[in-house]
Amino acid sequence: MSTHSEDQIKAKRTSPRPADDPQRRAAILQAAQVRFAQDGFHRTTMRAVARQAGLAEGTLYHHFRGKDDLLLGLFSALGEQAQASMDPAALATMNLRAFLHAFLAAPLTALAQDDAALFRVIISEALIRRELGQAFAAGLVQTAGLGAQALAARPELRGVDTAELIRLGMALVLGFTLDGALNHAGPPDAQATASRITDALLAWVAGGRA
Repeated sequence: MSTHSEDQIKAKRTSPRPADDPQRRAAILQAAQVRFAQDGFHRTTMRAVARQAGLAEGTLYHHFRGKDDLLLGLFSALGEQAQASMDPAALATMNLRAFLHAFLAAPLTALAQDDAALFRVIISEALIRRELGQAFAAGLVQTAGLGAQALAARPELRGVDTAELIRLGMALVLGFTLDGALNHAGPPDAQATASRITDALLAWVAGGRA
């Protein structure tokens, strides 16, 4: 389908109906993830996503306005996946090292999907398109905020800027993931990398108190 004809379809559906089928929405996002990872964002069409999902093309527009909306949906899904893997009750019982390790392993695991191919798509679009970059950053801020709030209540971190601690941790998560993506070496091992970052953060805390 030409870009012109696809734009015409999108124009007819600027206000899609509410997504009342979470399973279908999830299936569409999974199909978009596969196509974006394999073909890249710009070469992927809504028709290709529909075929991957086994749906009629028009059905996609009941849930998503277009490819930008799909990418935003994937941003949200990654954040939800990372946050869902963090059990607040379990985190509250962990010592500081175990807490940081669990908190950092969650986004590392989410970003490593499909050998970080989706991450390369996200970063390439987020860097050149402000609105997408802001949406991706907002998701990271939300995840980081949960960690900072939980750490702020820990007595062993009294006097420590926990927001800055988590910001450094998330920056290292992105840095290690980006390094693997740029070198096409595959994503870093989530558990081993979380341990390395945890060691660095604990050293930062200790250094600040020296």
